[in-house]
Amino acid sequence: MIALVLGIALGCGWSWSAGTGARARPPGVWAQDANPLPRDRDQQMVTGRCIICHSLEMIAQQRQTREEWAVIVDRMITYGMPVQPGERERILAYLAKHLGQ
Repeated sequence: MIALVLGIALGCGWSWSAGTGARARPPGVWAQDANPLPRDRDQQMVTGRCIICHSLEMIAQQRQTREEWAVIVDRMITYGMPVQPGERERILAYLAKHLGQ
C-alpha cells in the first residue's frame, strides 16, 4: 500500500513539474539563477574555481578585506585550486569588490 501511494505521489510530482515549463529552459540557466555570487564579468571564473571545494553560499556570505582574501586565495592555490596565469589577481579583484569589507 505504501509503495502504491509513493508511486502515485512521485507520478503526480513528475506530471506537475513536467507541466511547469522547466524543460523549456536552456542548459545552464538554472545554475546561473541559483548562483548567489554577484554578477560580474569574472563571476563564472570565480564560481568555477571555488565550487570545486565549497558551496557558493558559503563564499557569498564571507566579508574579508583584500589582504584577507589574498591569504585565503593563496591557501586555496596551495590546496590545488586550478589557476591560470593572471587569474589570481582577477579572483582577488572580484572578491574584494563584491565580498570585501
